[in-house]
Amino acid sequence: MTESTISSDLTVEGDIKSDGSLSVDGRLIGNLNCKSVTINSGGSIEGNIEADQLTNLGGITGDIHAKGVELKEDSKTKSNLKSDNLQVSAGAVLKGKVHISGSGNQ
Repeated sequence: MTESTISSDLTVEGDIKSDGSLSVDGRLIGNLNCKSVTINSGGSIEGNIEADQLTNLGGITGDIHAKGVELKEDSKTKSNLKSDNLQVSAGAVLKGKVHISGSGNQ
């Protein structure tokens, strides 16, 4: 799987679609559709995200639809979140509606 990076000195305005993974150290203003995304400390996304796997160590403002979501310590997430699996670390901030639809739920 190919990994792309938005570096810390970069702001991208516009939607991104990728069949690979994305690492965000900078800022994305737009929607994202990819296989896997990691928003690193200091990175942010302002837009909706669709991914198989999302890991947040930075900031997100926008709706999230992902099979797996990890919100790490010190991350800030303002979102309506839909996921099959959600892990929230101590110190993570989550504001918004959460819908978990794990494989055991109907």
